[in-house]
Amino acid sequence: MTPTISIIIPIYNMEQFLGRCLDSVVKQTYTALDIILINDGSTDSSGDICNAYAQNDPRINVIHQANGGVSSARNSGLDIATGDYISFVDPDDYIELNTYETFIPYLDNNSIDILRFNAYRKGERLNQLPFKGEYAGERFEQEIVLPMVGSEKFGGMFILGVLWIHLFRRKVIEKNHIRFNKELRRCEDRLFTITAMLHSNRMFFIDSVFYHYQVNDESLSNRYDPIRWQQELIFLDDLKKAYTHAKSDSFIAEANKRIKNDYTLRAVTSINNEYFTNNTNSFFKRYKNIKTIINNPNTRLSIKDIQREKSGLKGDLIIGMIKYRLILLLNLFNTLILYKNKVING
Repeated sequence: MTPTISIIIPIYNMEQFLGRCLDSVVKQTYTALDIILINDGSTDSSGDICNAYAQNDPRINVIHQANGGVSSARNSGLDIATGDYISFVDPDDYIELNTYETFIPYLDNNSIDILRFNAYRKGERLNQLPFKGEYAGERFEQEIVLPMVGSEKFGGMFILGVLWIHLFRRKVIEKNHIRFNKELRRCEDRLFTITAMLHSNRMFFIDSVFYHYQVNDESLSNRYDPIRWQQELIFLDDLKKAYTHAKSDSFIAEANKRIKNDYTLRAVTSINNEYFTNNTNSFFKRYKNIKTIINNPNTRLSIKDIQREKSGLKGDLIIGMIKYRLILLLNLFNTLILYKNKVING
């Protein structure tokens, strides 16, 4: 039987890029597609563009809904998807025209739950992973799923968990009621990907590039997020619940060790968010915020006996200040670095 693929595209105010994205989907050389466009309350012409494409292609189903965010939009797509497999494409990106045709030989034996491929980020190959071919059973759990939960050591290998370089078997998603947490606006895609892996048996890696990731995220990386730490805690709490519900005691024990490293990593990045973004908070407000991060019970537990890769003098100092709750010193240290950077950059 020829497998069908549901392609879910969440759309909010993307009139500038939407035509390029949709052209790359409707012109696929593989035609057994279920194309779902979710217009998430756009105020530009995105909704009209979706309707125009749907009039010319019966495979396209358009949902117009009030703005609820990308997780809500993707959930709406999942609720009506009918394909054997699920693919996610973002509306400012595009895919190679032979993408799904290339995937079909790997899906014919009906045993692959997740297929992963590669992407270009603004013309550059996204990442090189040491994974090739099929992973199943114990090997899949140990070499893929556990490293997705967290590294053995702080600062170890990080495996990207974005949706759009994966193809998911829909039966796995529906059987286990996997959906996006609408409260989560950071790492919601990573949580979905890992949760799907927790309930899968086989995954296949294709090294070829099919996806073009075009979004200009430089401004996002510099943007201060006042609730970043709260979002990180929601993600980690949901992740822990997911693997505790799905896996054996031995897996859970190892995952609990690894997730400690992720708590420390996300504490560090949340502290950096207070300094090395366009944050205008006062010295004392930053002090208060990093005090909350450092005194969090999960931070205390994770930093207590952390094992880590070499991180240099600066990394050693920051980890030491977090470990021994030298909050004022850490605030002064990062403030001085911030001031130095401003002097150097004019």
